[in-house]
Amino acid sequence: MWNGNTLPSFDISAEQTYLLSDNIAAVELIPSATGEPGLSPVSRIPEGAEIETCGAGFNEQTVKVRWRGKFYFVFLEDLPIQRK
Repeated sequence: MWNGNTLPSFDISAEQTYLLSDNIAAVELIPSATGEPGLSPVSRIPEGAEIETCGAGFNEQTVKVRWRGKFYFVFLEDLPIQRK
């Protein structure tokens, strides 16, 4: 069975927690019909959400985050400068 924790991880100055100061675009990692990781349509993580960086993105401009027990890819530039 697919497990989001098995995706490649990297050190973004270790795991960091961010309190979002604005809505940000996000793509959820979801299992496909075959059980392999897939991607949802673009959605949003709302202002005020607390997210935790937890791995590499799909390119150098993105990072994997965890929010409410689910995994998403977000753009690094969308993360606030101040960490929680």
